[in-house]
Amino acid sequence: MREASAIALAGGRSERFGSDKALARFHGAPLLATVVHALRAEFAEVLLVAKHREAYGIFGVPVVLDRSPLYTPLSGLEAGLASASNDLVFCCGADMPFAADARLLDALFAAIPGHDAAVPVYGGARQPLCAIYRREPCLAAATALLARSAVGPKRLLDSVRTTFIDWDDERPFLDADTPEELARLDA
Repeated sequence: MREASAIALAGGRSERFGSDKALARFHGAPLLATVVHALRAEFAEVLLVAKHREAYGIFGVPVVLDRSPLYTPLSGLEAGLASASNDLVFCCGADMPFAADARLLDALFAAIPGHDAAVPVYGGARQPLCAIYRREPCLAAATALLARSAVGPKRLLDSVRTTFIDWDDERPFLDADTPEELARLDA
């Protein structure tokens, strides 16, 4: 068990999915149940960040409200960082069933000393929604960024001491933005 917090972000609109994708069926249960189960196996504290509490209380972890009117993962990350009990916080999307990959987590935790964020890079793309953040500096930077505009989490990476690690396995970053993508993940 890692002495760190984990947050799953479930505050999006799921527009491309057509319904709340976190509650869609994956291996016979809600997709979010798979994410929460995997996070609980790795982390001392698991939080779920959402725009509302309804429908999420069934997952057995505290639900943190993202009260921002903005729909950006950065506002969810900010809410999770503000509520986390530990200095180090892993963040993933509620639609990422393979994000809590032990090998990736080991690499991120090994890379974070001396940095405020450890972020994997797959195929040249930064993966800020499957990364580790140091609570205080990242919370301050996220709050400052959100006060100016609705920006995404990649802007946060330019505001704090970030280390990037190249990762050769796409699996932890797979998500379900559409029902078709979820069906592929479920297969």
